[in-house]
Amino acid sequence: MDRLRALLPSARGDRIRWGLAALLAVTILLVPNLAQVAENAFPDSVSARFAIFLASQALVLGLWATSFNLMLGYTGMVSFAHAAYYGIGAYTVAIIAHNYHQNAVYGLLAAPLVAGAFGFVTGLIALRAVRLYFSLLTLAISQLLFTIAFEWYDFTGGDNGIHNLVIPDWLSDQTTIYYFIAAVTALCLLLMFIVVRSPFGAALLAIRENRQRASSVGLSVKAYELAIYTIAGLFAGVAGGLYAIYDLQAYPQLLYWTTNAQPVVIALLGGTGSFLGPVLGAVIYTYLQNFVGKNYPNEFDIVLGAIVLGVVLIAPGGFVSLPDFFLRLRSRFRRRPEDERVELVESAGQAMAALEVSRAVASSAVQVDPGAAEPAGPDQRATLLKVNGLSKSFGGLVAVRDVSLNVKQGDRHAIIGPNGAGKSTLFNLITGRLKPSAGSVEFDGRTITGWADYRIARAGIGRAFQITNIFPRLSVRQNVQYSMLAYRKVTIRPFGFADRIFREEASDLLESVGLGRYSELAAGQLSHGDQRALELAISIALGSKLLLLDEPTAGMSPYETQKAMELVRRLATERGLTLLFCEHDMNVVFGTAQTVTVMHLGRVLTEGSPQQVRNNPDVQRIYLGELEASA
Repeated sequence: MDRLRALLPSARGDRIRWGLAALLAVTILLVPNLAQVAENAFPDSVSARFAIFLASQALVLGLWATSFNLMLGYTGMVSFAHAAYYGIGAYTVAIIAHNYHQNAVYGLLAAPLVAGAFGFVTGLIALRAVRLYFSLLTLAISQLLFTIAFEWYDFTGGDNGIHNLVIPDWLSDQTTIYYFIAAVTALCLLLMFIVVRSPFGAALLAIRENRQRASSVGLSVKAYELAIYTIAGLFAGVAGGLYAIYDLQAYPQLLYWTTNAQPVVIALLGGTGSFLGPVLGAVIYTYLQNFVGKNYPNEFDIVLGAIVLGVVLIAPGGFVSLPDFFLRLRSRFRRRPEDERVELVESAGQAMAALEVSRAVASSAVQVDPGAAEPAGPDQRATLLKVNGLSKSFGGLVAVRDVSLNVKQGDRHAIIGPNGAGKSTLFNLITGRLKPSAGSVEFDGRTITGWADYRIARAGIGRAFQITNIFPRLSVRQNVQYSMLAYRKVTIRPFGFADRIFREEASDLLESVGLGRYSELAAGQLSHGDQRALELAISIALGSKLLLLDEPTAGMSPYETQKAMELVRRLATERGLTLLFCEHDMNVVFGTAQTVTVMHLGRVLTEGSPQQVRNNPDVQRIYLGELEASA
């Protein structure tokens, strides 16, 4: 019983949604029977055949919208070419059945392959751009494919399309077609559910939340976007093929750019944040379209627009979020003793104060090579990072000019300098976020100049950013857990449950850095100090050989700063972590660093031990402000 209870959702809203999903599934199975009962009861106003036809339409639209939501809801991509792949699926069935006189089911088997191939090729083009420009490119692709279908009379039937398809005799009955569509839809939904719950799906969520952070933990953002774009096109092709089978036609308007509004509206109605939200949205859309179209034939767009506007304003999560909305509304007027539990809505900003350094260093989530630990003498250390004559210009502005430095394995190397000295730009050049104008970067014996940032991250260079960089809508645990999945290349797996992999390791690390009680809280609801603690946890959990910290103690109190730097010092000493950091707090620099490089106006001014740098008159004059020798 306890094991069964553990499988059930704990939140009341989630339990209601699961119950509604089960009710929807049972209703789908009973549609033909319910339609026949309704026809027998109201023979003058209800047609069982038409009701089954509408249910088939709702299932196909649900499959189509769910495939679209793989991009919109799970990856944050807005495509206006999804109707094209839906139309390609329909045309594949129609052409095979009509032009080549083959079984339409063969066309359905070919539809995902053809649509997926088109999705892959056109995705290569569209994904050369991002955000708005990506959307505009997909719009152009949709119109191009529509024009081909509209003009190619010999193959697609031109503007007339292909009608009156011949389907197998065993599919001639409306009820049989319905259950066939339901079975194919259920199989496709199951496959998509497996994908979104897998480590591959975790990578998609990370990309949706923060592309920059996703790249810095080792995800090839473009590759994953192309993969999900292709997969979404593949399932859209299945939906289009099913449409051709139940409606016995394919025509150019299926590919027209305005048709792309359908999956968008359906996904928004049901809820983009829930896997089955688009299916519910499709049911609502289909029967709303039928009811309004029958009674108010010219007002459907107005009614639909008003409903979508109301959903966006009242329940932005779509109809699937209504249980939570009503529970919140109910709690305002009626409170019971069990409702008096305090719900965490934000953190208290005390994570660093609760940091357990020894536990964090010993955590199984930290997988730094212990063989790389600091040797006895500095001269025995191998060079891990070598920067040779690195320069970067932005037009006439030279941000970094001929910078060279060596970072020894196991070293704690600080880079200091006034604002505008080029420290963050240098970090961006090392980690691949910027391409150098001149010079080279070598890491662990390999030249990494010009590598993409995700390749450099996988090679063993981790980074914590100057401005806190996390996955805000993912839970605190998922931030660490999914980063570990990405860095260790588990996210290529499209099966398995991502939330079960590295869960204990991530939870243990969060406990050690004082974030254990907030592990299920959305990371964006953490205070600034706790977000810095989370970013530090992400950075040390990656298992990088070299960790770059860009002002790691910004916004921390003196006590929190002391605890954070004690952690990185012990990681460097006991777990073989090499540290390269820039920091404005000189107490942190001189208390942590073994080597200090001073930059000024994009150049290296001097380099040496902390004491040598403190005593350098140029450093005192330019940066430290005429420090006394005894200081």
